[in-house]
Amino acid sequence: MSNFIVIGLCFLFGILIRTRKIFPSDSHKVINSFIISVSLPCMEFGPLRHASLDGNFLTFAAMPWVLFGSGFLFFSFFGKLLDWKESTIVCLCLSAGLGNTSFLGIPLIESYYSKDGLPTVLIIDQLGTFLTLAIPGTYLGTKARHALKSSESKSSLWKTLFTFPPFIALLISLASRPLSVPPELESAISSIGDTLIPLALFSVGYQLPGTIRINSEEPNAENPKRESDDSFRIRIPLLFGLVFKLLIGPIFVWLCFGTFFHYSEKNMGVDFFRNFKILIMESAMAPMITGSLLAAEWGLAPRLAVSLVGIGIPLSFLTTLGLYYLLENQAWTGTIFFGQ
Repeated sequence: MSNFIVIGLCFLFGILIRTRKIFPSDSHKVINSFIISVSLPCMEFGPLRHASLDGNFLTFAAMPWVLFGSGFLFFSFFGKLLDWKESTIVCLCLSAGLGNTSFLGIPLIESYYSKDGLPTVLIIDQLGTFLTLAIPGTYLGTKARHALKSSESKSSLWKTLFTFPPFIALLISLASRPLSVPPELESAISSIGDTLIPLALFSVGYQLPGTIRINSEEPNAENPKRESDDSFRIRIPLLFGLVFKLLIGPIFVWLCFGTFFHYSEKNMGVDFFRNFKILIMESAMAPMITGSLLAAEWGLAPRLAVSLVGIGIPLSFLTTLGLYYLLENQAWTGTIFFGQ
Protein backbone atom coordinates (compact mmCIF):
# COMPACT_ATOMS: atom_id res chain seq x y z
CA MET A 1 0.00 0.00 0.00
CA SER A 2 2.83 2.42 0.78
CA ASN A 3 4.08 2.15 -2.81
CA PHE A 4 0.71 3.33 -4.11
CA ILE A 5 0.86 6.31 -1.74
CA VAL A 6 4.34 7.13 -3.05
CA ILE A 7 3.00 7.06 -6.62
CA GLY A 8 0.22 9.51 -5.78
CA LEU A 9 2.39 11.86 -3.72
CA CYS A 10 5.25 12.04 -6.24
CA PHE A 11 2.86 12.69 -9.11
CA LEU A 12 1.08 15.35 -7.04
CA PHE A 13 4.29 17.08 -5.91
CA GLY A 14 5.54 17.18 -9.49
CA ILE A 15 2.31 18.69 -10.80
CA LEU A 16 2.03 21.25 -7.98
CA ILE A 17 5.63 22.43 -8.26
CA ARG A 18 5.29 22.79 -12.04
CA THR A 19 1.96 24.66 -11.90
CA ARG A 20 3.21 26.97 -9.15
CA LYS A 21 6.46 27.58 -11.07
CA ILE A 22 8.64 26.88 -8.02
CA PHE A 23 11.36 25.29 -10.16
CA PRO A 24 12.67 26.45 -13.55
CA SER A 25 10.50 25.06 -16.38
CA ASP A 26 13.22 22.70 -17.67
CA SER A 27 14.17 21.25 -14.26
CA HIS A 28 12.95 17.81 -15.33
CA LYS A 29 15.90 17.57 -17.72
CA VAL A 30 18.36 17.67 -14.83
CA ILE A 31 16.30 15.13 -12.88
CA ASN A 32 16.11 12.82 -15.89
CA SER A 33 19.85 13.06 -16.46
CA PHE A 34 20.51 12.08 -12.84
CA ILE A 35 18.11 9.14 -13.13
CA ILE A 36 19.76 7.83 -16.29
CA SER A 37 23.37 8.45 -15.27
CA VAL A 38 23.24 7.57 -11.55
CA SER A 39 20.00 6.06 -10.22
CA LEU A 40 19.34 3.47 -12.93
CA PRO A 41 22.91 2.07 -13.07
CA CYS A 42 22.95 1.73 -9.28
CA MET A 43 19.53 0.07 -9.25
CA GLU A 44 20.72 -2.59 -11.72
CA PHE A 45 23.85 -3.57 -9.82
CA GLY A 46 22.65 -5.73 -6.92
CA PRO A 47 19.75 -7.63 -8.54
CA LEU A 48 21.76 -8.53 -11.64
CA ARG A 49 24.65 -9.79 -9.50
CA HIS A 50 22.47 -12.12 -7.43
CA ALA A 51 19.69 -13.16 -9.83
CA SER A 52 19.01 -16.91 -9.93
CA LEU A 53 19.55 -18.41 -13.38
CA ASP A 54 17.67 -21.72 -13.33
CA GLY A 55 15.69 -22.96 -16.33
CA ASN A 56 12.13 -22.07 -15.25
CA PHE A 57 13.04 -18.53 -14.26
CA LEU A 58 14.94 -17.95 -17.50
CA THR A 59 11.79 -18.96 -19.38
CA PHE A 60 9.77 -16.40 -17.41
CA ALA A 61 12.48 -13.80 -18.01
CA ALA A 62 11.90 -14.18 -21.76
CA MET A 63 8.44 -12.61 -21.46
CA PRO A 64 9.54 -8.92 -21.67
CA TRP A 65 11.69 -9.78 -24.70
CA VAL A 66 8.68 -11.34 -26.43
CA LEU A 67 6.48 -8.38 -25.43
CA PHE A 68 9.04 -5.85 -26.67
CA GLY A 69 9.54 -7.70 -29.96
CA SER A 70 5.82 -7.95 -30.65
CA GLY A 71 5.41 -4.29 -29.69
CA PHE A 72 8.14 -3.31 -32.12
CA LEU A 73 6.37 -5.16 -34.96
CA PHE A 74 2.97 -3.75 -33.94
CA PHE A 75 4.10 -0.12 -33.71
CA SER A 76 6.28 -0.35 -36.81
CA PHE A 77 3.38 -1.69 -38.86
CA PHE A 78 0.86 0.93 -37.76
CA GLY A 79 3.52 3.62 -37.73
CA LYS A 80 4.15 3.12 -41.44
CA LEU A 81 0.43 2.76 -42.14
CA LEU A 82 -0.43 6.00 -40.33
CA ASP A 83 2.74 7.87 -41.31
CA TRP A 84 4.23 8.30 -37.84
CA LYS A 85 7.74 9.60 -37.36
CA GLU A 86 10.49 7.16 -36.37
CA SER A 87 10.86 9.00 -33.07
CA THR A 88 7.19 8.32 -32.28
CA ILE A 89 7.51 4.61 -33.09
CA VAL A 90 10.62 4.21 -30.94
CA CYS A 91 9.00 6.18 -28.12
CA LEU A 92 6.10 3.72 -28.15
CA CYS A 93 8.53 0.76 -28.14
CA LEU A 94 10.47 2.11 -25.15
CA SER A 95 7.35 3.06 -23.20
CA ALA A 96 4.47 0.77 -24.19
CA GLY A 97 6.70 -2.08 -25.38
CA LEU A 98 7.92 -2.57 -21.80
CA GLY A 99 6.02 -2.78 -18.52
CA ASN A 100 6.39 -1.26 -15.07
CA THR A 101 7.25 -4.70 -13.71
CA SER A 102 8.99 -3.58 -10.52
CA PHE A 103 7.50 -0.56 -8.78
CA LEU A 104 3.93 -1.37 -9.80
CA GLY A 105 4.49 -5.07 -10.39
CA ILE A 106 5.89 -5.89 -6.96
CA PRO A 107 3.09 -4.37 -4.80
CA LEU A 108 0.33 -5.57 -7.13
CA ILE A 109 1.63 -9.14 -7.32
CA GLU A 110 2.24 -9.18 -3.57
CA SER A 111 -1.35 -8.03 -3.02
CA TYR A 112 -2.81 -10.66 -5.33
CA TYR A 113 -0.46 -13.63 -4.83
CA SER A 114 1.42 -12.89 -1.56
CA LYS A 115 5.19 -12.66 -1.18
CA ASP A 116 5.63 -16.18 -2.54
CA GLY A 117 5.37 -14.79 -6.04
CA LEU A 118 8.04 -12.10 -5.65
CA PRO A 119 11.03 -14.21 -6.85
CA THR A 120 9.24 -14.65 -10.17
CA VAL A 121 8.56 -10.92 -10.35
CA LEU A 122 12.20 -10.05 -9.71
CA ILE A 123 13.43 -12.41 -12.42
CA ILE A 124 10.94 -11.01 -14.94
CA ASP A 125 11.96 -7.49 -14.00
CA GLN A 126 15.74 -7.75 -13.76
CA LEU A 127 16.59 -10.44 -16.33
CA GLY A 128 13.69 -9.51 -18.57
CA THR A 129 12.56 -5.90 -18.52
CA PHE A 130 15.83 -4.18 -17.61
CA LEU A 131 17.94 -6.31 -19.93
CA THR A 132 15.50 -5.63 -22.77
CA LEU A 133 15.68 -1.91 -22.09
CA ALA A 134 19.48 -2.00 -21.76
CA ILE A 135 20.18 -3.91 -24.98
CA PRO A 136 17.59 -3.67 -27.81
CA GLY A 137 15.82 -0.71 -26.19
CA THR A 138 19.01 1.29 -25.85
CA TYR A 139 20.03 0.45 -29.41
CA LEU A 140 16.69 1.57 -30.89
CA GLY A 141 16.70 4.73 -28.78
CA THR A 142 20.23 5.79 -29.64
CA LYS A 143 19.62 4.98 -33.33
CA ALA A 144 16.48 7.16 -33.42
CA ARG A 145 18.24 9.88 -31.45
CA HIS A 146 21.09 9.99 -33.94
CA ALA A 147 18.64 9.94 -36.85
CA LEU A 148 17.37 13.29 -35.58
CA LYS A 149 20.93 14.57 -35.96
CA SER A 150 21.81 13.57 -39.51
CA SER A 151 25.32 14.97 -39.20
CA GLU A 152 26.34 12.28 -36.69
CA SER A 153 28.04 9.16 -38.06
CA LYS A 154 27.28 5.49 -37.49
CA SER A 155 30.42 5.15 -35.39
CA SER A 156 29.07 7.91 -33.17
CA LEU A 157 25.92 5.81 -32.70
CA TRP A 158 27.90 2.82 -31.39
CA LYS A 159 30.02 5.11 -29.22
CA THR A 160 26.86 6.49 -27.63
CA LEU A 161 25.48 3.00 -27.09
CA PHE A 162 28.60 1.60 -25.40
CA THR A 163 29.10 4.70 -23.25
CA PHE A 164 25.46 4.74 -22.09
CA PRO A 165 25.63 4.51 -18.26
CA PRO A 166 22.93 1.83 -17.75
CA PHE A 167 24.54 -0.34 -20.45
CA ILE A 168 27.95 -0.01 -18.78
CA ALA A 169 26.33 -0.87 -15.43
CA LEU A 170 24.78 -3.96 -17.01
CA LEU A 171 28.18 -5.21 -18.20
CA ILE A 172 29.85 -4.45 -14.86
CA SER A 173 27.07 -6.17 -12.89
CA LEU A 174 27.24 -9.36 -14.92
CA ALA A 175 31.05 -9.41 -14.99
CA SER A 176 31.24 -8.96 -11.22
CA ARG A 177 29.01 -11.95 -10.38
CA PRO A 178 31.98 -14.25 -9.56
CA LEU A 179 33.62 -11.55 -7.44
CA SER A 180 33.07 -10.68 -3.80
CA VAL A 181 31.88 -7.13 -3.18
CA PRO A 182 31.92 -5.62 0.36
CA PRO A 183 28.35 -5.62 1.73
CA GLU A 184 28.71 -1.97 2.78
CA LEU A 185 29.55 -0.93 -0.80
CA GLU A 186 26.72 -2.96 -2.30
CA SER A 187 24.27 -1.55 0.24
CA ALA A 188 25.39 2.01 -0.54
CA ILE A 189 24.95 1.43 -4.28
CA SER A 190 21.50 -0.05 -3.65
CA SER A 191 20.49 2.99 -1.56
CA ILE A 192 21.41 5.30 -4.43
CA GLY A 193 19.40 3.10 -6.80
CA ASP A 194 16.37 3.52 -4.54
CA THR A 195 16.18 7.16 -5.64
CA LEU A 196 15.07 6.10 -9.14
CA ILE A 197 11.38 5.51 -8.47
CA PRO A 198 10.48 8.68 -6.50
CA LEU A 199 12.54 10.86 -8.84
CA ALA A 200 11.06 9.23 -11.94
CA LEU A 201 7.50 9.63 -10.66
CA PHE A 202 8.17 13.23 -9.68
CA SER A 203 9.62 13.92 -13.12
CA VAL A 204 6.56 12.44 -14.84
CA GLY A 205 4.23 14.50 -12.66
CA TYR A 206 6.32 17.60 -13.34
CA GLN A 207 5.97 17.11 -17.10
CA LEU A 208 2.27 16.17 -17.10
CA PRO A 209 0.89 19.74 -17.27
CA GLY A 210 2.58 20.14 -20.66
CA THR A 211 0.97 17.06 -22.20
CA ILE A 212 -2.30 18.84 -22.97
CA ARG A 213 -0.87 19.69 -26.38
CA ILE A 214 -0.75 16.06 -27.47
CA ASN A 215 -2.97 15.51 -30.53
CA SER A 216 -4.21 19.07 -30.38
CA GLU A 217 -4.44 21.60 -33.19
CA GLU A 218 -1.49 23.59 -31.90
CA PRO A 219 1.34 23.82 -34.46
CA ASN A 220 3.94 22.43 -32.03
CA ALA A 221 1.88 19.47 -30.83
CA GLU A 222 3.63 16.11 -30.80
CA ASN A 223 0.97 14.42 -32.92
CA PRO A 224 -1.34 17.02 -34.50
CA LYS A 225 -4.63 15.65 -35.83
CA ARG A 226 -5.28 15.69 -39.56
CA GLU A 227 -7.92 18.14 -40.71
CA SER A 228 -8.67 16.00 -43.77
CA ASP A 229 -9.70 12.98 -41.73
CA ASP A 230 -11.94 13.56 -38.73
CA SER A 231 -11.81 9.90 -37.73
CA PHE A 232 -8.04 10.12 -37.44
CA ARG A 233 -8.27 11.95 -34.14
CA ILE A 234 -8.95 8.61 -32.40
CA ARG A 235 -6.23 6.76 -34.34
CA ILE A 236 -3.38 8.27 -32.42
CA PRO A 237 -0.10 6.90 -31.04
CA LEU A 238 -1.22 7.46 -27.46
CA LEU A 239 -4.32 5.32 -27.95
CA PHE A 240 -2.43 2.62 -29.83
CA GLY A 241 0.25 2.52 -27.14
CA LEU A 242 -2.23 2.11 -24.28
CA VAL A 243 -4.35 -0.45 -26.10
CA PHE A 244 -1.30 -2.55 -26.94
CA LYS A 245 0.26 -2.36 -23.46
CA LEU A 246 -2.89 -2.98 -21.44
CA LEU A 247 -4.84 -5.31 -23.73
CA ILE A 248 -3.23 -6.68 -26.90
CA GLY A 249 0.22 -7.32 -25.41
CA PRO A 250 -1.00 -9.37 -22.42
CA ILE A 251 -3.33 -11.42 -24.65
CA PHE A 252 -0.46 -12.19 -27.03
CA VAL A 253 1.85 -13.17 -24.15
CA TRP A 254 -0.90 -15.36 -22.70
CA LEU A 255 -1.39 -17.25 -25.96
CA CYS A 256 2.33 -17.45 -26.74
CA PHE A 257 3.53 -18.75 -23.37
CA GLY A 258 0.40 -20.84 -22.79
CA THR A 259 1.10 -22.68 -26.03
CA PHE A 260 4.79 -23.07 -25.17
CA PHE A 261 4.15 -24.55 -21.73
CA HIS A 262 1.39 -26.76 -23.09
CA TYR A 263 3.80 -28.49 -25.47
CA SER A 264 6.78 -28.52 -23.08
CA GLU A 265 7.54 -30.92 -20.27
CA LYS A 266 7.48 -28.34 -17.49
CA ASN A 267 6.31 -29.37 -14.03
CA MET A 268 2.62 -28.44 -13.84
CA GLY A 269 2.38 -28.07 -10.07
CA VAL A 270 0.51 -25.49 -8.02
CA ASP A 271 3.52 -23.18 -7.92
CA PHE A 272 3.88 -23.40 -11.68
CA PHE A 273 0.29 -22.29 -12.28
CA ARG A 274 0.73 -19.42 -9.85
CA ASN A 275 3.93 -18.31 -11.58
CA PHE A 276 2.27 -18.58 -14.99
CA LYS A 277 -0.53 -16.29 -13.79
CA ILE A 278 2.06 -13.87 -12.40
CA LEU A 279 3.74 -13.89 -15.82
CA ILE A 280 0.48 -12.81 -17.47
CA MET A 281 -0.19 -10.18 -14.81
CA GLU A 282 3.30 -8.71 -15.24
CA SER A 283 2.79 -8.42 -18.99
CA ALA A 284 -0.25 -6.22 -18.30
CA MET A 285 1.47 -3.64 -16.10
CA ALA A 286 1.45 0.03 -17.10
CA PRO A 287 4.03 1.47 -19.55
CA MET A 288 7.57 1.51 -18.16
CA ILE A 289 8.52 4.73 -16.37
CA THR A 290 12.25 4.43 -17.08
CA GLY A 291 11.71 3.71 -20.77
CA SER A 292 9.39 6.69 -21.04
CA LEU A 293 11.91 8.97 -19.36
CA LEU A 294 14.65 7.76 -21.70
CA ALA A 295 12.46 8.57 -24.69
CA ALA A 296 11.69 12.01 -23.25
CA GLU A 297 15.33 12.70 -22.46
CA TRP A 298 16.39 11.75 -26.00
CA GLY A 299 13.74 13.98 -27.57
CA LEU A 300 11.69 11.07 -28.93
CA ALA A 301 8.10 12.40 -28.72
CA PRO A 302 8.59 13.50 -25.09
CA ARG A 303 5.01 14.58 -24.39
CA LEU A 304 3.73 11.29 -25.76
CA ALA A 305 6.17 9.39 -23.51
CA VAL A 306 5.00 11.22 -20.41
CA SER A 307 1.32 10.81 -21.31
CA LEU A 308 1.69 7.05 -21.74
CA VAL A 309 2.88 6.79 -18.14
CA GLY A 310 0.59 9.45 -16.66
CA ILE A 311 -2.53 7.90 -18.18
CA GLY A 312 -1.38 4.29 -18.28
CA ILE A 313 -0.68 3.89 -14.55
CA PRO A 314 -4.23 4.75 -13.36
CA LEU A 315 -5.78 2.67 -16.16
CA SER A 316 -3.59 -0.32 -15.34
CA PHE A 317 -5.11 -0.61 -11.85
CA LEU A 318 -8.46 -1.37 -13.50
CA THR A 319 -7.16 -3.60 -16.31
CA THR A 320 -4.98 -5.73 -14.01
CA LEU A 321 -7.89 -6.14 -11.60
CA GLY A 322 -10.04 -7.40 -14.46
CA LEU A 323 -7.27 -9.71 -15.62
CA TYR A 324 -6.83 -11.11 -12.10
CA TYR A 325 -10.56 -11.82 -11.93
CA LEU A 326 -10.38 -13.77 -15.19
CA LEU A 327 -7.34 -15.74 -14.10
CA GLU A 328 -8.77 -16.70 -10.72
CA ASN A 329 -12.52 -16.97 -11.28
CA GLN A 330 -12.97 -18.32 -14.80
CA ALA A 331 -11.83 -21.93 -14.95
CA TRP A 332 -11.51 -22.00 -18.75
CA THR A 333 -9.36 -18.88 -18.60
CA GLY A 334 -7.05 -19.69 -15.69
CA THR A 335 -6.18 -23.10 -17.10
CA ILE A 336 -6.15 -22.30 -20.81
CA PHE A 337 -3.98 -24.70 -22.85
CA PHE A 338 -3.46 -27.03 -19.92
CA GLY A 339 -6.55 -29.19 -20.25
CA GLN A 340 -7.70 -28.93 -16.65
